[in-house]
Amino acid sequence: MPTFDSVQVTGSCTVQGALLVGGNQTVQNDLQVDGNQTIAQGLQVNGSQTILNHLDVEGSAAIGGTVSVFSRLIIDALPSAPGIASSPTAVNYYSSGSAAQPGLVLPGSDGSVYVLFVDVSGAVPALGIQRL
Repeated sequence: MPTFDSVQVTGSCTVQGALLVGGNQTVQNDLQVDGNQTIAQGLQVNGSQTILNHLDVEGSAAIGGTVSVFSRLIIDALPSAPGIASSPTAVNYYSSGSAAQPGLVLPGSDGSVYVLFVDVSGAVPALGIQRL
């Protein structure tokens, strides 16, 4: 296998096998991956990144700013109720509604899935909970 100290591609380049980068890689414009991409260490995006289908993070993701979600943020872990008594608060429960209700999607301790959102249909904003 040939070894190069540096390679400069000024046009397009197609790699039909594996592309292994042992050190750092800087992509100044676009990097398009049509199949799967595994990053064993860190991925730093200094601009913006669009993922059209699925991003799976098996460890943790540190977000230094804001996470913007168009429709839903889904958490799959099953929660448990705290071991203390709850205090009465303004919460509106909706047993049905739109299956596409935007909000924070969480599993309930009963195994059902719920969406949380701010309900301003009344005089005072309240937490809205809708079972999906």
